[in-house]
Amino acid sequence: MHLGKSVSYLAFTARCALSASLAYLLARKVGLSHPVWAPMSALIVSQERLADTRESLWGRLLGTVLGMASAVLVDALGRSIAAPMAAQIAVTVALCAPLSRRRPALRVSMWTGPIVLLTPAAHTSVVWVALYRGAEVMLGSLVGASLHLVFDGLSLRLLRLVRKERRLG
Repeated sequence: MHLGKSVSYLAFTARCALSASLAYLLARKVGLSHPVWAPMSALIVSQERLADTRESLWGRLLGTVLGMASAVLVDALGRSIAAPMAAQIAVTVALCAPLSRRRPALRVSMWTGPIVLLTPAAHTSVVWVALYRGAEVMLGSLVGASLHLVFDGLSLRLLRLVRKERRLG
């Protein structure tokens, strides 16, 4: 296998494993109630190329905020008219779907809304749930993107070092 591809495979594997575990540990450390969303987000954001990871990061962050906002809005309106949960989910998704269709990177908004609506504990407002789920997703996304940046730099340095050693040896 070509040296560059070997380093690339190894770097991808290491940064995905490290991103998932670090995102989980950080989410637990700061007391987020559903730390599962942090490692999932770290892995979803992690792409093969750094430019793709950056694009995925911005879509994930913006889409999460859109999904949070739609859930909070729909919950407030839904509670005022006693709308059933299935109707609230439909409206939340319908608010996000047109943007997601035009910008696929924002599709996270369509499932963030239902997750926010469906995960509140007893006596917890949807606003707080939105903030917690958003924090879990954003923390994981930022960890995944940050480690990609770090590993990208380390991979380039390692390749340069190995190539230099081959020329000298």
